[in-house]
Amino acid sequence: MLLAIACLSLAAAANAQGIRVTVDRAEATIQDKLTLRLTVDGSQNAQPRLPDLSAFQVYQAGQQSQVNMAGGRTSVAITYNYFLVPRQTGTFTIGPASVEIGGKVYESRPFSIRILEASATPRESEDLFIRAAVSNKSPYVGEQVIYTWRFFRRVRAEDAQLLTPLQFDGFLAEDLGDVREYRSTRGGQEYLVSEIRKALFPQEAGKLTLPATQLRCQVLMRSRGRRGGFFDDFFNRTTAEARVLNSPPIEIEVRPRPAAPRGFSGLIGNFELAGRISKRQLRVGESATWKLTVSGSGNVQMIGEPNLPDLSRFKIYDDKPKSSIERTGSKLTGSRAYSKALVPLEAGEQTVPAVSLIYFDPESGSYQTASTSPVTLSVTPSEGKEDLRLTESVAPTTGKVAVRILADDILPIYKDLDAVASTPFGHRVDAAWLGGLLSPPLLFFGLLLVERRRHHLETNVDQVRRRSALRKALKELGEVENAARRGSHAEAAQLASRVLRQYVGDKVALEGSAFTPAEVAAQLGRCGVDDELVSAARERLEKLEVAQYGGAGAEESEALAAELRELLKHLDRQIRL
Repeated sequence: MLLAIACLSLAAAANAQGIRVTVDRAEATIQDKLTLRLTVDGSQNAQPRLPDLSAFQVYQAGQQSQVNMAGGRTSVAITYNYFLVPRQTGTFTIGPASVEIGGKVYESRPFSIRILEASATPRESEDLFIRAAVSNKSPYVGEQVIYTWRFFRRVRAEDAQLLTPLQFDGFLAEDLGDVREYRSTRGGQEYLVSEIRKALFPQEAGKLTLPATQLRCQVLMRSRGRRGGFFDDFFNRTTAEARVLNSPPIEIEVRPRPAAPRGFSGLIGNFELAGRISKRQLRVGESATWKLTVSGSGNVQMIGEPNLPDLSRFKIYDDKPKSSIERTGSKLTGSRAYSKALVPLEAGEQTVPAVSLIYFDPESGSYQTASTSPVTLSVTPSEGKEDLRLTESVAPTTGKVAVRILADDILPIYKDLDAVASTPFGHRVDAAWLGGLLSPPLLFFGLLLVERRRHHLETNVDQVRRRSALRKALKELGEVENAARRGSHAEAAQLASRVLRQYVGDKVALEGSAFTPAEVAAQLGRCGVDDELVSAARERLEKLEVAQYGGAGAEESEALAAELRELLKHLDRQIRL
């Protein structure tokens, strides 16, 4: 993930041209020294024009060149460094600086610097802070809302831990990729940013609140005794200081959707429906593959098979649907494809009717319909003698096992006794002949057992899922142990959280990956688990979420799989369904 982001950053740098101006801090006293960096991207020969710096004494502090190579392209950048010593107090605007490259003039973004009296103390909180935001504060019920949490820092921060886990009561939550790290410029200052993104889907109308978040960390700061001195950088005087950062709660007003029309699919967002048939000319008894694909953005995890029209003129054989959900983009997107083999029963022009999908579009605030076009197949009679069909489906599109008998006789009828060959008493039966006689019944009963097993699994999928939940969870704990051995403690916490949530989901036959700690506790309570064990499971999930985003210790990570294994076994003994 980090490698991909780095490659994208290099690719972007390879094509960039322009000018950037940053300072090491946006607030200082009149006795301080600031560092200004002016970077020209795309040229090492262009001469930049400095902004108005008359409120400062300006000293040159050298320059650096950088060459980036990506995608077969090479780009260059040069950074000019300056020391700024304030002449007076006040708030001053820096910029824009400008440069001409290839006949085009580029300008930097202006920003402000505040200079205080010598006795004043600059706000250290500007060196690091956290922010939380949502893409929409008035969504419809079920509409996708993007939640973004960011940790900005310009100083070295260690042992960062979320004191409050990210909770989304009243929402279904889906992760949008792993924690991202990148650099960003705000107010003329460059920050290292850690970003968490989630897709939230409100489940009820009314006012919902995303709680405030707190983050604690240790910050290495320059010594206050000689703050801003020219020798501070050389001697690297630093002190450790504990910080607690806060982001305020976010209020969201969820709007109810209009009354749904008949046949509403439950999808909310922007969706498309595509249909494709492999061939349009075939014979009776031949099959054509009919593929229906639903794709779009929104609650894509809820995509189901569209309502099918009357297909009584065809035999239908379903294939397993194929799903794809993209979680690394700016929002949750995905698709699900349904493939069916259509076998025409009659010759002539046969029409596969159009299929419709009704979904709710939040942008327009109305229900929309996506449809495929009807397709006409040219069906010719089959060649040669028609295959013997003993049964046919009465209602092939309903999914029920209902057949009509077309014929009773399999072998020709003989009326005379001499048609039956007699075997003399004591005659040895040939082994090959006996094997040939017994093979069809054995094959029949073998296929019957396989079919019954398949039918049992299909009709009792929830029961099978519940029975195998513990075995599946214990097997997946191996991934947690591997991550801990590699030293990927945050990854180990993420995997452990997923194992516990999916175990509970499998037990109650629901999708557990989006469960919050509160929802897990509620589900366990309904299953008869005692309050003490429910509290232990919820507390473990909350700690895992904090460790996932704030970092976990090595000892805690290594013991994680063993503790979770015991917790799962205790839960499995108490859950009653």
